Amino acid sequence: MIDPELVKQESIKLIRSWGLPVIDHLPTLETEDELSPQSAEDVSRRCVIIRHVVGIGFGGNTKMLRDAVERFGLMTSASEHERDMLTRYDHTEEEKIDAQWLVECMQSLAWCLGLAPLEHFKDCDDDLGSKFPDPLSEPFDFIASASLRPFVEIYQQADIHYRLHWAARNARLSASEFPVRERFLRERRRALDWVIGVEADWDNVPSDT
Repeated sequence: MIDPELVKQESIKLIRSWGLPVIDHLPTLETEDELSPQSAEDVSRRCVIIRHVVGIGFGGNTKMLRDAVERFGLMTSASEHERDMLTRYDHTEEEKIDAQWLVECMQSLAWCLGLAPLEHFKDCDDDLGSKFPDPLSEPFDFIASASLRPFVEIYQQADIHYRLHWAARNARLSASEFPVRERFLRERRRALDWVIGVEADWDNVPSDT
């Protein structure tokens, strides 16, 4: 069984080695028996759905994107917000920006699937899209062949991002400098927390620190 306190101390040691602030009294993550981890199939399906929602953020044809998700039988795996995005043809600028930010969730998910690195202070890979099926193209081989990194590795990264998220929020509130924007870490953390099973509902993964 994973010891959350040992994981916490490893994260604190790493973050301090980067010269960043971290607090000892921030709680540990949930224990393994409190979590309901996602399967490799769940994660790969989520990647495909997000890939189509991201397309909306970058001006893709919503009808074509929605029709593809429905044709692949993935609409039932989409969250309530994603279904709403895919079934509306008008989107606010804020919704489009939110959809664009999902690329950082995709970076975390790609790492979980062993498809990409996860650098803590670098924007998503320029070739990130190539790790997933192209929008509108059938994703069945991608989903069937997916496999996850060991759970302990994903759990450790979730803990690291939890503490980095706190540090970024603290920097914002104190008007201090920080290597990356808070939103960057929130999206990366959201995906990792969802994979380890903090919250099954993608729309309601907590982001408190």
